[in-house]
Amino acid sequence: MPGDLTPAYVLHARKYGERHLLVDMLTLSAGRTSLMVRGAASAKSRRRGLLQPFTPLLVSWSGRGRIPNLKYVEQHSRHDPPQGRALFSGFYLNELLVRLIGPDEPVPDLFFRYEKTIESLGAGGNLERLLRTFELELLQTLGYGVDLLHEGQSGAAVRSQAWYSYEPELGLREAASGHKNRISGDTLIALAHGQLMDVRQSREAKELMRRILGYYLGDRPLKSRELFSALSR
Repeated sequence: MPGDLTPAYVLHARKYGERHLLVDMLTLSAGRTSLMVRGAASAKSRRRGLLQPFTPLLVSWSGRGRIPNLKYVEQHSRHDPPQGRALFSGFYLNELLVRLIGPDEPVPDLFFRYEKTIESLGAGGNLERLLRTFELELLQTLGYGVDLLHEGQSGAAVRSQAWYSYEPELGLREAASGHKNRISGDTLIALAHGQLMDVRQSREAKELMRRILGYYLGDRPLKSRELFSALSR
C-alpha cells in the first residue's frame, strides 16, 4: 500500500457498524480500492464532510488487513461539481467503475479520463459526448475495446450510409433493414472519433453503448439509471 498521498475520488460510501464508513475510491496509484474510515459515520466528522463524490482528494492509507484504514485525507483542488442531469451522469460513472473495475488494479489513464469528465460535467459540457467517450475508454481499459470503424469478421471499413448491428465478442456486421437494433454507419464513425452528434445519432450511440455495457454488467440493473428514470417520470 502506498505511504505517500495519492489523488483520489470517492465512488461510493456506506456505514460500517455504528461509527465507521466503508468507502470505495478511485485512486491514481491503486485504481479502485476500499478503505475503512473510522469514526466518520458521525455527522460531525470532518472526514465525512470531505469524503463526498466528485471532490478531488489526496489520500493515504495503511494496514495489512482485508480493508486498510484511511490514514489521511485532504481536498486536492476545487472545481464546480455536477448539477442536475450532470449529477446523475456522475453517479452513473461511479457505479460503472464500482461494478466493472477490479480492486487494487492501477488504471492511471482511466483515472485521468474520469477526472476530466467530472470537471467537464461540472462546467456544463455535452453530456452525451462525455458519457460515450468515457464508456469507450472504460471498455478499452477492461480489455473489451470496441472497433467502431470495421466489421468484425470481414474487416471491411464501416460506410457512413450503411447500417450495422453489433454482437459482443463478434463485433459489427452489416444489418438488414428489419433489424431492430441496427445503428447507422455515420453514427459509428462519429462515436469513434468523439464528434458531436445530432439527436438521432445520440440516441443510436446511447442504445449501442447500453447494450454493450449490459453484456458485461450482467442481469443486475444499474441503480443510478433506475433512480434517474424514476425522477424523470
